[in-house]
Amino acid sequence: MPKREKSKRLQVVISEEQDSLLTKTAYHLSNPERLVSKSEVVRLGIAMLNRAVEEGRLDPEMLETLDER
Repeated sequence: MPKREKSKRLQVVISEEQDSLLTKTAYHLSNPERLVSKSEVVRLGIAMLNRAVEEGRLDPEMLETLDER
């Protein structure tokens, strides 16, 4: 039996707009055979952001949104 990957629970406060974006993204990524959860969208977003940072492809405008929150 494969070892289960350790996981950590993270609680964050998000705006109504951010929650709406998570819901919309989960809906768009889902299909009749597989529903995608908002948690899966967050995990995917973390992986994509990390990859963009490591490869130097992060859009500078994205960093500006950090100052707006």
